[in-house]
Amino acid sequence: MATNHKIIIGDSRNMAEIQDESVQLIVTSPPYWQIKDYGNKNQIGFNDTYEEYINNLNQVWFECYRVLDPGCRLSINIGDQFARAVTYGRYKIIPIRTEIIKFCESIGFDYMGAVIWQKMTNMKTSGGASVMGSYPYPRNGHLAIDYEFILLFKKLGKEKNNVSKAIKEKSKLTNDEWRQYFKGHWNFSGAKQDKHLAMFPDELPRRLIKMYSFVGENVLDPFLGSGTTSKVAKELKRNSIGYEINKEFLPIIKTKIGSNNSLFEGRDKIDTFFQNNTIAEKLNFNLKLVKNDSLMNNRIKHSDYWKELKSKLIQ
Repeated sequence: MATNHKIIIGDSRNMAEIQDESVQLIVTSPPYWQIKDYGNKNQIGFNDTYEEYINNLNQVWFECYRVLDPGCRLSINIGDQFARAVTYGRYKIIPIRTEIIKFCESIGFDYMGAVIWQKMTNMKTSGGASVMGSYPYPRNGHLAIDYEFILLFKKLGKEKNNVSKAIKEKSKLTNDEWRQYFKGHWNFSGAKQDKHLAMFPDELPRRLIKMYSFVGENVLDPFLGSGTTSKVAKELKRNSIGYEINKEFLPIIKTKIGSNNSLFEGRDKIDTFFQNNTIAEKLNFNLKLVKNDSLMNNRIKHSDYWKELKSKLIQ
């Protein structure tokens, strides 16, 4: 079965290139907050306050809701973030997933639980230490963030019953796959970081695509990055659409997905599109950034807030 893959260099806060209810699965991992610089002035996360970061992500989730078919899944790989005292004035875990769950439920998704993905992440301090806190004494040691969450959401509405028996058989999971994939805990290592700043391993989208889509359906990744989701979708005979804001990643994506064989009948087709500049510059967002003190309650604010607070305490 030939598949089609669209790489869109553009901003997923406005996915005008995708029709309503035309995607059957979304698999993605949003950018980190104030950790990774992805090299684009319009990027989400690196130069944002916490409130701006959450609102920017919400604009993407709103678009995901629009393009997703009723009864289908949105899956988001997100980890707790460790706020370092050297920058923010205190150590604190930032539970970004709670903001995502709250917003997605407010726009019509049902939260279907989360997989805990056990992995090793970089827990080193800015000074290079791998053991943090009051080691080896109580009481201020810090837990290692060696896990991430895969949040699962279902769009409300009647599912389209248009999958043939033949396609169902091609998409069937084995008994071992079913038992392994639908457990609440997954244990496999992360991807080696090479050329791109943050990648998840093939195994993560492979499981989600087999769990929640049929052969021939459309899989979307609004934060395509190095192209892992599209690569795995192609291998599993699904179509894919991926948005990446940084055009410098395009050669990496094309290398990962593979060559375009569309000249040969029955082969996979890979197309690249550049988002219209008018759309990119005049994003007609459905949400507006509004100051919300309840959102910020016990949350980390911008780093300058903590630097100012720290200087006042010293004085």
